[in-house]
Amino acid sequence: MTTPAAEAPAPVEAETAAPIVETWELPGDLNPLTTQAQLEARFGKTNLREETFNGAEGMGTYPVLVAFPDDPAKRLELMLDADNKDAPIQELRVTNAESLWHDATGLRPGMSLAELVALNGAPVSFYGLAWDYGGTVQDWHGGKLANAVGNPLFRRVTLTARTGADDNALPQGDATFRSDDPKWASAGKDMVVGELGISWPHDGED
Repeated sequence: MTTPAAEAPAPVEAETAAPIVETWELPGDLNPLTTQAQLEARFGKTNLREETFNGAEGMGTYPVLVAFPDDPAKRLELMLDADNKDAPIQELRVTNAESLWHDATGLRPGMSLAELVALNGAPVSFYGLAWDYGGTVQDWHGGKLANAVGNPLFRRVTLTARTGADDNALPQGDATFRSDDPKWASAGKDMVVGELGISWPHDGED
């Protein structure tokens, strides 16, 4: 008697693999014209969420597309045009000290001002803290991190006070300060990179 052949098991559908970010370097393969479909393929559709941020000095709001919005280490903010969110991406931004993201030089959020200066190889000048543009680096004094003429990328760095630091011992207000000013001896360790932005020239800009 012939033994009936065993019934073949039903094929099991392969699980959809989670998107893998092969590098945490900015901008990597991201650029102003990266499409929504490309972002979804890169990060996974469920890992993208649109949020609304307030503009500087209370001037309006603007949309931000956020990758990995609930994971401090992976969170990446993509600045969009307030009037046309389908326009080219304006800036990539990371703001968490735990972030895995960094630029090609190794610059990342959470670095101390002293580490930033060492990476730059020269002092930096920045706005004082405690106002809308507080902590923004204004001058790299010819260092390695300076935004070179002709470079299609623009690096923006904003400093903030380290958690637990004495704000009164750090430069504040709408004025420019230098990292090598001995008056602010604690700034090197008590100021850190709070925000790193990478952008491209917009229409009409060189």
